Amino acid sequence: MQITRPAHRVPGREATAAPSWPSYTPDKLGLNTTTTVDRRYAHKESGEDVFINDVARHPGTGMLTAVGTLPRAHRYFSDSVIDRYDALHLAEFMRQGVEVIAHTLLGVPLTHQFVLRTVDLRISEPAAAVSAEHAVIVFSEELVRRNGSSVPYAAAGPVHCVVDGRPLARCDGLVGFLAPETYSAMRGEDGRRRPEAPVGRVVPERPQRVGRRFPENVFIGQVTGPVREASCLLLPQTPPTFFDRPLDHYPGMMIAEGARQLAVLSFAEATGTPVDRVHTQDTALDFTSFAELDTPPALRIVSWVASETAGAGDAGAEITVVARQGARTTSTCTFRMSTCTENPSEGRLP
Repeated sequence: MQITRPAHRVPGREATAAPSWPSYTPDKLGLNTTTTVDRRYAHKESGEDVFINDVARHPGTGMLTAVGTLPRAHRYFSDSVIDRYDALHLAEFMRQGVEVIAHTLLGVPLTHQFVLRTVDLRISEPAAAVSAEHAVIVFSEELVRRNGSSVPYAAAGPVHCVVDGRPLARCDGLVGFLAPETYSAMRGEDGRRRPEAPVGRVVPERPQRVGRRFPENVFIGQVTGPVREASCLLLPQTPPTFFDRPLDHYPGMMIAEGARQLAVLSFAEATGTPVDRVHTQDTALDFTSFAELDTPPALRIVSWVASETAGAGDAGAEITVVARQGARTTSTCTFRMSTCTENPSEGRLP
């Protein structure tokens, strides 16, 4: 089983051949791993949320690289007892790397807005335990889209994440770099009339049902309906991991995390799998419109397909969750869920 998408919705997939992975380590690339970059380049307010150490351009190969540390003791990213690489957390890490590269190597001004349109992330080694090694982000400069004046306005995949000279994950997708006036025109009246923080009141789901330990990391309200067609509302909250700067809409990755929590609950209860053994392998995200702050997005499972290859004790499924505000779809999130057969760890937080 694999997540499928129409080829035209995954820009850049055919663009470049795979690099020589063993050469992509921090030492061989000459990348610094002792300090982190200026938090402004990562669009973060807190230094603990900056995971990128250094970036570099490699003219001989045409590659752009960044090095960073995948979070192992973070209040949000490490709030799990499964010691495996997580698709959404890798997507966030790679997104941050691309933003830093855009500002520092491509000359994209700090005043520009980054708008994520699609993400299609696949993990090469789903059973690999989280390593203490630094991760290297790699993508070709040929995939940077420029206007007639050679000014970058977007970047497409594939972006690769490499650990210890081995490819860990590949992320195809599209992110736009928008000047303030372009972003303002895109948002129109919606961006000027909306509140500055999410509005509404929703009773949160219990952390134990969605694979979280800390209540502040629960992003969905109480779940209703048949387990394979379940629905809920996104919580109208401002977790600092996502609302670390003024925003005029719900961040796409926060909605994706809410959708994933609904999928985790559904998979665990439909298959009888303990929630602390549910692993998110691959993910495909499609952000079709902005989710405004005046109404909590409604999440609903629209597809639940069991893995054809899953055997006894190794359940799997592909679950698609749609986020809507009224009749308007804001995003579609598909997750490939699997069962960890080994015993869960004690978690990565003290």
